[in-house]
Formats: sequence, structure tokens, C-alpha cells
Amino acid sequence: MAVEYAAVTEMVALQVARLEGSGDPEGAYTLAMETFGEGLSGVSNEGEVASLREERLDEKGRVSAPRSGPGALNVGDVLGAGGLPVDLAVEPVEGLQLLIRGQEGSISAVAAAPRGGILRTPDMYMSKLIVGPGAKGAIDIDAPVAENVRAVAEAIGRRPEETTVAVLDRDRHENLIGEIRETGARIQIRPEGDLTPAIAVGMRGAEVHAIVGIGGAPEGILAAAIMKCLGGEMQARMWPTQRSQVDKLREYGFDDPEKKLTLDDLIREDDVVFAATGITSGEILNGVRYFRGGARTHTVVMSTEPSVVRFMDTIHALEPVAGRKGFQL
Repeated sequence: MAVEYAAVTEMVALQVARLEGSGDPEGAYTLAMETFGEGLSGVSNEGEVASLREERLDEKGRVSAPRSGPGALNVGDVLGAGGLPVDLAVEPVEGLQLLIRGQEGSISAVAAAPRGGILRTPDMYMSKLIVGPGAKGAIDIDAPVAENVRAVAEAIGRRPEETTVAVLDRDRHENLIGEIRETGARIQIRPEGDLTPAIAVGMRGAEVHAIVGIGGAPEGILAAAIMKCLGGEMQARMWPTQRSQVDKLREYGFDDPEKKLTLDDLIREDDVVFAATGITSGEILNGVRYFRGGARTHTVVMSTEPSVVRFMDTIHALEPVAGRKGFQL
């Protein structure tokens, strides 16, 4: 099943990578959504979209209104060729601004778990604390960030200044970054994206040891799927910014909107798959590389049953080359 979903993220990447540097967020995201929906419709199970960013983007890349119309993909949609009922967490393009500006690090990703296995959340902010297997059991999202940084460093046998923490470059994180700096830890201040650093946190030798801060809840659900597959730990808390979002949380069954969420709250099943394909090149995945008649993609697939991480370097025939058989590499 993981490989089937990898084929979907590859299909999306092959389409939208052509818009690298286009400056067209609406066009890129619409194309990604339509391609993702088309790909999911052919997967051999019954997938219900449980987590997805639900707003569309205006010409400046800002959220404006819910998507609608042909090709729109929404929470609650059921797609697939039938078979095993699963929940899906979908991210057609993480790093949309990176893509349309021709910068590194945009990917397409999806996670799946048995039906009921993925926490349904409204599309709003989520506070997150994510660590790899070496620091599992050492963190507490309720503790000061400096205390968590020191606990992570101790758990992995390092000093704080030998530890790297990833944080999104947002005004809301100014104080958080200051507190991390006081510990002496190194910081990766990232323009966009939770998923690439989440993969890095869970993999030995990637030199990212923790992720902290407030980002999107849909990306948080996908990061939780990654941690399930890689044996790390994640704690989170929904972060509503207005009263209407508190009411929305209650509609989704959150009796306590401030509840601390564990990894098992976010992903309730132990049978999880995750797949992501690079759109533009980054530190974990290469971007799409086109050549005459085809293209090359780089994808990671991971699962809990069996516990495996596989990188797929794939060549795709996109159109025939006149007078030749095969590819011109």
C-alpha cells in the first residue's frame, strides 16, 4: 500500500514541479490538488480524507476562502477503488512558496492508517514538540523549551550546543528562538515545512534533534505519522486564535481544546504508512529532474508493519522521443 501511495505523490510532483519559480501559488496548488485526487481515486482501498489544509490561496499565497468546484479535495471525501477502509492525511504541496520561488525543500506527502486511526482536526494552528527515537520519553510540551532542549541533549548523550533544533521562521517564534539560544543549542530557522525536518529528526545522522513551535495542524498529523514509522515521539496542543476556532474544535469532539495530545492521540493505530516525493531538491529528497522524454523522481516510503524505510529513485517515461527507443538520459 505504501508503494501505491508513493505513486500518487510521484504523480503530483511530476505535474507541479514544472511550475517551479512560476510565482503562481494558486495555479500550483490547484494543479496539485486535482492531481492528488485523481491519483487517490485509483488506489486499491477506500480512503477517506481525514486531514487536509482546507483553505485556498490568493495570488500572494495567503489563505482566502474554502476550495470548491471541479477537482477540489476536501476533508471527508472518500476516494479509491474499494477495499480496505483507511484514513488519509494529505499534503499536496508542503512548501508552496518554496516551489513557486524556485527554492529548495518542497514536497508532496500522504499518510494512511486504518479507518479511525488518524485524529480529525480543524485546519488551524497546532503547537508541536517532536524528537527522534533517542529522546523518546524525555520531553514534555508543558515544560519550558530550554528544559526540553537540555533534556533532549542529555538523552542523546550530547551537550546542548551539540544539539540542533528546527523552528519555523515566524514572528510568533521570536521569544521561543531567544529561549533556545540561551541554552547554546544550534537552531535551523526554516522558511517553511514541518515534514522534512520530521523525517530528519527520526533518522540517524541527519543532525536535527528536535522540532518546536506552532505550525499547521494538517502538517502536524503527517509529522505524527512519520514519528510512528520512525519510532520517535511527538506531543502537541491545538492552538486556536479566535473564539470561532474553539467552537470548531468542540464540533470535532475536543471537549478540552487545551488538551495535551500524545503521539497515540494523533495517530491511533500502529499500522501506518507514509510516502513523500521531492518537488524541489532538499536535504532529504531530490527534486524532480526532467530530461527529454521523461523525468526522475526521488521518494521516501515508510511503514510500521513491516518497520521499514525505503528510498525510491524512479525514472518515468513521460513522452516518446522520436526515432529512439527508451530514454535519453
